[in-house]
Amino acid sequence: MIRKALQIVYRRLTEQGLRISLLWLYGRGLPALTGMPLLRFSRITPSLYVGPQYRKNGLRLLQSEGIHAVVNMREEKDDRDFGLAPAQYCYLPTPDDEAPTIEQLHQGVDFIQKIIQQGGKVYIHCGAGVGRAPTMAAAYFIHQGMSVEEAINTIRLVRPFIFITPPQIKQLYRYYEIVHSDGHVS
Repeated sequence: MIRKALQIVYRRLTEQGLRISLLWLYGRGLPALTGMPLLRFSRITPSLYVGPQYRKNGLRLLQSEGIHAVVNMREEKDDRDFGLAPAQYCYLPTPDDEAPTIEQLHQGVDFIQKIIQQGGKVYIHCGAGVGRAPTMAAAYFIHQGMSVEEAINTIRLVRPFIFITPPQIKQLYRYYEIVHSDGHVS
């Protein structure tokens, strides 16, 4: 565990620099301590939020923000088992650092789109909100017509410390090809 943490810090410092690494430490560290996401680093659009795992007080914060739908990407923790799942809940278990399946991307995008079309807000989370959750949010933006780069950069404007892994990026390109070859864009 300590070795992985040191590898993450080293990777961030060498690939993202000191400023982004410090933002990551703050944007990930404080929510890990408090159980509450920092909305400043989570609100990607008025209807779509991306962030880390939350606890009971974090769920109350999300609800006070008008967020009543959650997409959980964590294979390691189903929010239902901990009383953290709202009535509108989509569980798409994905191993850490791995990519969601194409089917999971379709399911998640359909869920997000339905909630937003009804005027709702969606919070997408994984463990830290830097890999799996931004991958799902990027898939939603791709479905809305953005390129892979535009989708990732849209998220990065708010969460500059995201770290989408190479398998996740590859899957987003596959999803882009599928969506655009089907004419599946809304």
